[in-house]
Amino acid sequence: MGVGPNKLIAKIACDSQKPDGLTIVKPREAQNFLAPLPINCLLGVGKKTSAKMEQMGIETIGELSEYDVQGLISIFGKTLGIYFHNAANAIDNEPVQEQGEAESISRIGTLKQNTRDLEFILEKTDELTEDVFKEVSVKGLSFRQVSIYIVLVDLRSKSRSVTLEPPAKDKQTITRNVRGLFEKFLGESTLEVRRVGVKISGFSREEPRQKLLSSFFQNSP
Repeated sequence: MGVGPNKLIAKIACDSQKPDGLTIVKPREAQNFLAPLPINCLLGVGKKTSAKMEQMGIETIGELSEYDVQGLISIFGKTLGIYFHNAANAIDNEPVQEQGEAESISRIGTLKQNTRDLEFILEKTDELTEDVFKEVSVKGLSFRQVSIYIVLVDLRSKSRSVTLEPPAKDKQTITRNVRGLFEKFLGESTLEVRRVGVKISGFSREEPRQKLLSSFFQNSP
């Protein structure tokens, strides 16, 4: 378990003493806690991003916190650049939400190689779709929106989505729409894809139908 002043710190603290440890990080200790950790401890810093940062002379979160934010933006783009700067400085303003019905269910994964090959990409998204569908089916939910998430080789992220009418509850609908969204995206972009994700949202739960009062009397003696 991990306890911290925000979700970012709590998550890293949780991972620091797996499987059974407890780490508590007080607000005034947050930056000192992060500083010596390797940069790949931050969410969003994978192998290639880590390698890129190491080429920039950044090996620890502390070194990342001191790197010029404009320099990060010029290399990783505005969204990621600002995120890396804030995260390294223990800044995370994402609210903690009460547990309840999920607003979305998603999975993301890294491709074995950068590619624009649709069938290669769909091999990965089929795996992600299977995981997403298992979770939504266990919860007995229908969904109204199917989305894809793409990280390109230049680390820019893109997303595409489609809204369903009426809501669906089967895996084939997810698979079919994921394929269609990627076909359309690959027709618009010339860059290779690095990571992909699948998300479903807009949930609803079918309420049991109420019996008509007359039905109670139809079979009565």
